Amino acid sequence: MFDVFIGEHENKIDSKARLSIPADFRRVLEEGDPKWEPGKNATMVIVYGDHRRNYLEVFPVTDVMKLYKLISKMPRGSKKRDALQKLYASQSVTATLDETGRIVLSAKLRQKLGLDGAAAIVGYGDTFQIWKPETYAEDAAALLREDEDFDPDLDPSVYLPGDED
Repeated sequence: MFDVFIGEHENKIDSKARLSIPADFRRVLEEGDPKWEPGKNATMVIVYGDHRRNYLEVFPVTDVMKLYKLISKMPRGSKKRDALQKLYASQSVTATLDETGRIVLSAKLRQKLGLDGAAAIVGYGDTFQIWKPETYAEDAAALLREDEDFDPDLDPSVYLPGDED
């Protein structure tokens, strides 16, 4: 099994605002929850951010704890530390999977993204993101614009760094 989040899924949001998390993503969340044990439900952290984010970013608990440790090493009172603390502590919520692998998306989170009947759940390696499906499709197309060292017509695997071993 992978210990990263991979794949794209589009799942329905039911009338009680519950969203099913893909089974392989659930396993990664369980591994990343230090309090999880068989028969219990895994907890995660959902970072919603401010107006600059049009998606929710979901972290395993242990990964957020690593972020907090990194942030705590920054100078207290610095603008960068304050911005990171706001993002990862204030503009985030915890969620727990239910017995069937669903989370409840609060009205605040659904309204922020304009979610109604479905959500795109997108693996991003060490995190996964929750998007309004139409916004995700638009954003994915926008990312493919050419810049000085990126050619959208090439297979992205050409950008992998070489093995230095």
